[in-house]
Amino acid sequence: MHPYSIDTKERRNIYFVLAIISIILSWILNRILLNCNVELPWWAESPSVLLFYSLTYTVFNKWGWKIFNKIGLIKTPNISGNWTGHLQTSFDEHSSEIEANLTIFQNWTKIKIILKTEESTSRSETASIITDVPEGKYLNYQYINEPKSYSANTMHIHRGTTRLLYDDNEESLIGEYFTGRDRQNFGSFNFSKDA
Repeated sequence: MHPYSIDTKERRNIYFVLAIISIILSWILNRILLNCNVELPWWAESPSVLLFYSLTYTVFNKWGWKIFNKIGLIKTPNISGNWTGHLQTSFDEHSSEIEANLTIFQNWTKIKIILKTEESTSRSETASIITDVPEGKYLNYQYINEPKSYSANTMHIHRGTTRLLYDDNEESLIGEYFTGRDRQNFGSFNFSKDA
């Protein structure tokens, strides 16, 4: 997985909140140890703020943000999961629908997007999520595409860019892609989230 950017200020705010929570938890544990007359050995320090920060950050980054997203306190959309749909390409003048599967691995700070068709597999290298636009939320990413060994001779490794509009009510991703100079293809995607 690789980092992704987002156009909200919530990350800065959450880091601050996690730091405050870590200080409070460290202080509470220190008070408990003092009240119970527990003395740690000389080589062991009482759990520090950094330890609590690491724990709270790890829990929030993997799972906590999804809970806060569901209740509306986090704006980062949860688009992780399996998506099924199709693409149309300028290679055949958009005359056919090619079945495609999109798998998105996501936590609060990192993402990996894998697109598979019968002919090739694409993997994201960079990504961003745009939330502050009137039409909805966008997932933008750059990818590298690798054809399978039995693909047509015209297929070769190439890079491209994808922009997908995320509709959380419909649970759909709809958008377009553009490829690098060697292929000079463009096309459209239409995905629905698997149940």
